Amino acid sequence: ATTAAALAPARYFDQRLDHFDGSNPTNWSQAYYVNDTFWTGAEGSPVFLCVGGEGPAFDGTVVGGGGGSVHCNNAAEWLEEKGAIMFAVQHRYYGCNGGPAADMKDCPVARWTSDVNADLHFLSSHQALADLANFHAYATAKYDLAPDAKWISWGGSYPGMLAAWVRLKFPNLIHAAVSSSAPVRAKVEMTEYNNIAAAAYSVASVGGSAACTAAITAGHAKIGAMMNTSSGRDALASQFHLAEGSAWLAERANQRAFAGEGVAYFPSQGNDPSSTQPMSNIALICATMINATLGDEVARLALVSKGQGGQTGLKATRSTSPRARRARRNFNNANSMPDFWGWQTCTEFAFYQTCDVDSTCMYTRGLDLLEDEMAFCQTDFKIPMALVEQNVAQTNVRTGSDHPAGSRVLWVNGEVDPWHGLSVLKPLSPSMPAIWVKGASHHAWTHPSPDCTQDTVIKARADIRAQVEQWLESA
Repeated sequence: ATTAAALAPARYFDQRLDHFDGSNPTNWSQAYYVNDTFWTGAEGSPVFLCVGGEGPAFDGTVVGGGGGSVHCNNAAEWLEEKGAIMFAVQHRYYGCNGGPAADMKDCPVARWTSDVNADLHFLSSHQALADLANFHAYATAKYDLAPDAKWISWGGSYPGMLAAWVRLKFPNLIHAAVSSSAPVRAKVEMTEYNNIAAAAYSVASVGGSAACTAAITAGHAKIGAMMNTSSGRDALASQFHLAEGSAWLAERANQRAFAGEGVAYFPSQGNDPSSTQPMSNIALICATMINATLGDEVARLALVSKGQGGQTGLKATRSTSPRARRARRNFNNANSMPDFWGWQTCTEFAFYQTCDVDSTCMYTRGLDLLEDEMAFCQTDFKIPMALVEQNVAQTNVRTGSDHPAGSRVLWVNGEVDPWHGLSVLKPLSPSMPAIWVKGASHHAWTHPSPDCTQDTVIKARADIRAQVEQWLESA
């Protein structure tokens, strides 16, 4: 048995490169972690499977120890009580270190080339699900698991999608699933994201208010008008200390970068009520935004920006948009990696987060539109918008969208997490229950217990365990 889960090393097994081409014999080494510290192999001992996803990449703490990880720590902390063994399987591609070919131990391809579409050809959720099914067979033999052992899959966000789907697709292998903050309904334009983010700033339990949302919205509307005049741009450059100067704001692309997804970082998906860092959560931001003695709404937004360290031009942390978070590939750098998540949005999910004129988005509306968010599909991957739409429709047909058929999947979502707009919020059947966590951000309950300070999150963890316990006792 492993005695130091905190130091759990990456292990590897041979995985098929393409599960859907019987003529392709190519294998690659997929990484996984295991904690068998508390596992005795006794009858009824469950198997916990933590599903990997787009990041952060797994390390040895994912299966327990070392303070834990953000992925499946509610499962890892339950191992001793249940006498369970736990595996965590790294998602294909997302564990790649991007180094020279000799160091790319856990990548499906030997090296990155200038043909990004060929490099990413084997990156998809359906390949990832087949990876998990193949791992089930490998682990059952390698660790001498009972053929009827009850496997429980766990995951949050994209891994939450996979955790649900692997149960629904392979009910003969996976006994039950806990799917946390999983947007299982693929959608081209995800207007829900910024609309829900705006509503989050009105949630009183985390320090928000209707006045706060209104102030942020009004400030961004004023900024939109100011950017249309020379004097207004001068004032904004001064207030927000823009290193590029006021002329920079005359271009629409720069206006979008500055205000299309917020002139500061407004956490909702990543809201941490316990944070004390300046302007780092809803409560601290709202305390400034509703304080009229600090100036008008634009002046207050500038104070929020300053409290976060100031904004100079396009800053990725300013936006919650996948496009803003994308790491642009530099083909002149041999160690650079392709845009994995960008590829999956173009080929499977989309999820493009916009701030339309007719939305309730609280940023400067009309600057961040669908064509802006998804333009990279064509420029980077030569995938036109019409094909993205077809890909999204196909994904929903294949997975069942937000109304899949099946059993023993628990859907858990947080109130201030914008991703809940495309998830399952109400029970689909007695065997497909749902938990709504008031005031909670993106799968906050999967984090280590010391980080789970909200009463609602603590209760959600207990409710999750109770449901899984019930399923473990069922035939």
